[in-house]
Amino acid sequence: MENKPKKFIDFIITQKCTYKCKYCSQSKFQTKQNHHASNKTIHSFLNFIKNLEKDWEITITGGEAILHPDFFKLIENVKNLGFKLNLITNLSFDINIYTKIFKLIDTELNRYDISLHLDEIKNFNQTVEKLEIFLKLKPKTTTTVIHIPIYKINKNKEEQIDKIIKLSQKYNIKVDFQQIRYLNRHKKILQNEKKYLNNKPPFKSFSKLCYAGCNSLIIYENGDAYKCYSSRFLKSNSLGNINSKNFNLLKRMKPCTFKFCSCPKPLIYNQITEQKDYINTIKSMVINTIFLPYYVIKNKNILKNKLLQYITQNR
Repeated sequence: MENKPKKFIDFIITQKCTYKCKYCSQSKFQTKQNHHASNKTIHSFLNFIKNLEKDWEITITGGEAILHPDFFKLIENVKNLGFKLNLITNLSFDINIYTKIFKLIDTELNRYDISLHLDEIKNFNQTVEKLEIFLKLKPKTTTTVIHIPIYKINKNKEEQIDKIIKLSQKYNIKVDFQQIRYLNRHKKILQNEKKYLNNKPPFKSFSKLCYAGCNSLIIYENGDAYKCYSSRFLKSNSLGNINSKNFNLLKRMKPCTFKFCSCPKPLIYNQITEQKDYINTIKSMVINTIFLPYYVIKNKNILKNKLLQYITQNR
């Protein structure tokens, strides 16, 4: 890729959420988990990023990040360290909460994405009104994208989506329709979903050298760090834990061991190259195979529930 890779960190500060989406793919664990990042983990995170160059983008997310008791303190600390700050919300809070965020971060708020989960919204018209106020109040320098997971589409949802599209056009905001995925597999696109989802095949990433783990990473609320969202289900892809001495970024690019890249961020941030390394790909796959029994035993209940979830939703 000719474009220079952009650097980013996703810090998942809580597993708590105001919603209970059946298709949640953000959580590495089950949505029943209600863990917040501890003071120790947040302190370790801030100590880590303060030594990074300021061209890294920091995304604070969850769960619903606002539920963390130290959310406002954390985003102010990230701002004061001089980083571009990105936030994600499901817009389930009172508009005064978002106004407070806008005033606190102001022009340092690089991006604030909204994820609208139609099955979880109790009062759609009220949410649309709140959305419009949000778009009016947000800093002019802040980019906003509205994400809508496409799940069990019916006539009512089609009408709701049309209203959101009209509002987004009024404020020149992009709407991103998301294909549901379970673990690293995307749900099959149904006939009535095709008008929202791009039906082109997923990006083939197998054996391609990727900057994930060098120029990007995700950190969970317990401090566990991984190269990317695709790699988070395998212990062998761990970068360690930011609370311990075993945490390190990769010093060089490594080949992707997955057939397809299940997350759009590596592509958006130019992490994946066209160079291939089959030898190290095979080595990594052998290591993953060795770790697989350990992972299955440790996470058998999680895997069982995810498998049942996948079967139920694809009947």
